[in-house]
Amino acid sequence: MNSDYKTSWDLSLYYKDLNDPQIELDKEKVTELVKHFSGKYKGNLKNLEAQKFLEFFQEDDEIDFLVNKLAIFLHLNASLETQNQEILKKQAQFDNFVVGLSNQLLFVTQEFKDIGYEKLLTLSENSILKDYKNFFVRKAESIQYVLEEKTEFALNLKENSGVSAFNSLYEELTSSYIFEIEIDGQIRTLSEEEIRTLRMSPKEEVRKSAYAAIRKVYNTKQNQITLGNIYTAVVKDWTSEIKIRGYKSVLSQRNISEQIDDEAIELLLLEVENAYPLYQKYLKIKTKLLGKQKLMNWDLYAPVNSVEKQFSFAVGLETYLEVISKFDSEFFRYSKELLETGRVDVFPKPGKRSGAFCNYEKNFSSSVLLNYTGSARDVSTIAHELGHAAHGYFSQVQPNQVYHTGLCLAETASVFNETLLNNTLKEKLSQKDKLDFIEAELQDIFATIFRQVQYVLFEKEVHENILSGKELTYEDYNRIWRNQQLKMTGDLVDYDVSGNEETGWSGIPHIFHSPFYCYSYAFGNILSFALYQRYLNEGSSFNEKYKNILRSGGSKSPFELLKENGIDIHSAQFYRDGLEVVANLVSEFEALAK
Repeated sequence: MNSDYKTSWDLSLYYKDLNDPQIELDKEKVTELVKHFSGKYKGNLKNLEAQKFLEFFQEDDEIDFLVNKLAIFLHLNASLETQNQEILKKQAQFDNFVVGLSNQLLFVTQEFKDIGYEKLLTLSENSILKDYKNFFVRKAESIQYVLEEKTEFALNLKENSGVSAFNSLYEELTSSYIFEIEIDGQIRTLSEEEIRTLRMSPKEEVRKSAYAAIRKVYNTKQNQITLGNIYTAVVKDWTSEIKIRGYKSVLSQRNISEQIDDEAIELLLLEVENAYPLYQKYLKIKTKLLGKQKLMNWDLYAPVNSVEKQFSFAVGLETYLEVISKFDSEFFRYSKELLETGRVDVFPKPGKRSGAFCNYEKNFSSSVLLNYTGSARDVSTIAHELGHAAHGYFSQVQPNQVYHTGLCLAETASVFNETLLNNTLKEKLSQKDKLDFIEAELQDIFATIFRQVQYVLFEKEVHENILSGKELTYEDYNRIWRNQQLKMTGDLVDYDVSGNEETGWSGIPHIFHSPFYCYSYAFGNILSFALYQRYLNEGSSFNEKYKNILRSGGSKSPFELLKENGIDIHSAQFYRDGLEVVANLVSEFEALAK
């Protein structure tokens, strides 16, 4: 591997360290900027002409830049050391600081409401503000849910002692978990990322022990009581917003933030659930390949090959870089730049946040967190997260106010990258290796389409019950989770615990931090399959069209952007076409298995 590639973040790109005096200077500066901004615009937004809005956006950008610089630095530090009390204290102080700033800026939302729906849409059509069109459209769509200023102030003030506090508790608690497992006669103490990776071991006794180790931690009465109450608080906060603001359904708040209507997401959920028999067909094939009469739940992630394949980070990275360089030189150059400048933190370590993510904001380069342990899935994660990073890079051409896409489009580049990597590698494999590879690919697809929809259907049932006034406990969550599992697996899988003890929901961070976020993975996969098919049909002439979709950022609604590119998200056929790719892979898997 290139010796210039770094495997740890260089956070000095933001500040020297947590005690850098520049942190306080930046906080003082942003405080002054907000004071000036409030004095200049409070009471005046309703009368601003188009040209003055450009000035308003420029001053808003100055505030956002400093707040984001501080927020990114603290977030990345906290992700590396989730148990570091000094970092947690500074993060909490910063959160309170931001709440204070937000309260001074509440007038902006209120005064956009005063501008009114019709005038906001008129401003969206003004040629001077053409780059901000979707900003005004989104404001027009959202103002019907904005409350009067005193109420918004109160809701904002309680945020850090409300759902944000519960989310912080969840993060700190679950990051403190350690897992013990005996392998080859030795007791090993592992992080959550490492123990979950062992669920994919070719050795059944290791997989079974990994599940037992996870259960031993999550299934303690103390943790179930704590996690159950945290989740109840999260759901009640979400459903309270429905009642307070007048959203139509438990999904509406997420869908409005996505600029996707309820109809499209209900269609997504319905079509994927209707396709559960595809997963069951895959399970039947896998049962035979593993030489079993019936699968146990610890067999779901088992490789069909008895030899565990490991990839050093050097090999995994170079594999990805080779693939992406053949696809597009701009993607390749940016991936290398991230690795050369300390923007990627690669390996797991005690206290480091589990999983993987990419952080990107306007005017900042992307930062990627990995927990690389050497599995084939980890190689795909490199492609996935660097896809997110590239999306953040291409979107930089947009103004700050329309920089971010909704979550559904945010998965476009990440999943496309994975598909590109998988399909390129597959061409080089023998028939036997291809069988193993397709099985692993199907595992990922079922995890990121079918299982994510299973999560959302679980959330939907829980949220709708609580919205209707029912009180639920962790035991109810356990039973609902098991029922959703059975819908997907049918009677093809036996589980290690009863439904009353099925705690799988409590280890899914997204349902705590971002309710209904998970449907974006399913949507993103289906969309990426459609885009990849166009790439196969059009060749390299597709690349610029694809990069223009990424460059669009949040400047257009998903419906508008995709409609321009021949994709109708209100058509059941769009979802069925994406799922047909899965059906074809299952058929190929079946043929190879024979």
